[in-house]
Amino acid sequence: MRSWLYCPGNRPKMMINAHLYGADGLVFDLEDSVSEEQKDEARILVTQAFIEKTIPSGISAVRINSVETEHWKKDLESLIPSGVCTIRIPKVETSEQIQTICNLISSLEKENNINEGFVTLQCIFETPIGVENAFKIGNSSPRIRSYSFGAEDYCAMLGINRGVSLLPLDYPRSRIASAAAAFGYRAYDTVWGFLNDPEGLTRDSERGKSLGFEGKSVIHPDQIEIVNSIFSPTTEEIKIARLILEKAEITQSGASKLKGRMIDRPVILRAKKLIEKSESFNDQ
Repeated sequence: MRSWLYCPGNRPKMMINAHLYGADGLVFDLEDSVSEEQKDEARILVTQAFIEKTIPSGISAVRINSVETEHWKKDLESLIPSGVCTIRIPKVETSEQIQTICNLISSLEKENNINEGFVTLQCIFETPIGVENAFKIGNSSPRIRSYSFGAEDYCAMLGINRGVSLLPLDYPRSRIASAAAAFGYRAYDTVWGFLNDPEGLTRDSERGKSLGFEGKSVIHPDQIEIVNSIFSPTTEEIKIARLILEKAEITQSGASKLKGRMIDRPVILRAKKLIEKSESFNDQ
């Protein structure tokens, strides 16, 4: 997934049309974009959309409310029977939080005759504690499939003025992406909250990609094209990857050179992954 488009769970028209904009994935939100007074309404609307299949469940996730709130249990009790297969958990900080959530999911799967492990998780790290615990949380549940970064809460806690400089977020981004790679999870970068700033979105996306993320969340359809473009392999990258694989096929040694670049096993593996990624996007 290169792009995940957030859609407020209390906006039925937006939910129905969300898949038309070209994002690889959709996140129907019950948390930050929904006011406290509309939490129950949004939960019902999102649940019904999955039951009635008015949204494409295969590429859709739901961001529930934090375990620190009174809403998360109701969210899961409503969503799991509806056929939701991917849950985004906000403000993840400890393994205990994940285990608590997974215990309830397992119970709900059993009650509704859903195969154990059907529901998978995306963990969002939004606080300094969460960022520091990203490696500890990695093996807390086999349901985890991806890590995401949430910069706004992180910046608020540290007093960082988002948008002035990209450098202050290199550390949390690197740590989250590295932890995801250590456990074989996908890694998705934070949203860019400035809607009329395509240049800023481009810089922010390129920075995230350079630090190990393979995609990014977006909050407006206008951001999708830029994000998809940046997180897609370029023509030059594909060309070089194919040359590397060709070179690997004809050499008998463990390492060789291509235009001054040493070609060994890690380089070959990266080239294979890049080609596979490119082909997967072409098949969409």
